[in-house]
Amino acid sequence: MQIGPSARALVRLAIALLLVAVAAGVWEQLASQVPDSPFHVGILPGPVGQLRNAATTLALVLFAAAWLMPWAIGSGKEPRWLVALAYAGSVLTIVSLAYGATTGMYGVQIEDPRPDSRVLFAARSIGEGILVICLVDLARRILLKPPAPPSS
Repeated sequence: MQIGPSARALVRLAIALLLVAVAAGVWEQLASQVPDSPFHVGILPGPVGQLRNAATTLALVLFAAAWLMPWAIGSGKEPRWLVALAYAGSVLTIVSLAYGATTGMYGVQIEDPRPDSRVLFAARSIGEGILVICLVDLARRILLKPPAPPSS
């Protein structure tokens, strides 16, 4: 099977997410230093670690989705809208987690006295929801694909 432009686009997104995960890992190490250290940055390490974990997990899932893409489309049309939604969901999720890391928020509190907490929660939830839709559609394409005719 030939890898198409949709799978290549997913691989590019996964590589970008791995770079974000590496940067967040360095950031988390600096945030975890003792406050008297010259390497300490005054940020909570928990939300930064959450950003690192999310970027790594998304990258691995997108590598798997790119690998499965040829089986999902077969000889059909490339699902460009699926790739566009994967980009949108990933960017929205990572940007909201990065904002949460810089402000010390996890983005999981529905009720929080900080005014931007609800917006952060909504943005993160929408981004993750978009990604779930993409992955469910990819799984649907694979599972409901008609079997190939037997070769003689």
